[in-house]
Amino acid sequence: MILAASIYFFAALAAAATLLMVFQRNPVKAALLMLTALLSTAGLYLAFNAQLLAVLQIILYAGAIMTLFIIALTVTPQAWRDRPSPGRARLVLGLAAAALILAELLKVSAGLRQLALSPGFAETGALALARELFGRFAFQFELLSLVILASIVGAVTLAAKKGG
Repeated sequence: MILAASIYFFAALAAAATLLMVFQRNPVKAALLMLTALLSTAGLYLAFNAQLLAVLQIILYAGAIMTLFIIALTVTPQAWRDRPSPGRARLVLGLAAAALILAELLKVSAGLRQLALSPGFAETGALALARELFGRFAFQFELLSLVILASIVGAVTLAAKKGG
């Protein structure tokens, strides 16, 4: 009963968010509605006991693709008109926060090298894939995410210099 209710809930949420997204004129609200649809799809995967698909849905679509959409929306000309120009203190504070986040991500990714998988994960049938993706190459994935984050920050900085 609860399983069927969760399936209907996530399906209705995904359908409603998708319909609202299609007819939304504000691009930021449309992107947030798309994020809602993607997360509710991950909820559907969880309801159908497909944990790997749910995690990949969240990491790839709700994480990476939506980050690119939000960055693209912030560098559009309309976004530059709506935003006040940041002061010197805000710029320094933002760079300090980015450096702190980078340091924490490096610390966490270095700790992932020694991470051992739980043997209870074997019942999903994806243990070999999880060991390949998150075992041996976990540090490389974390490092790649830092490179992508640095390139996004560089693109926004270059666009800010052209726009301002």
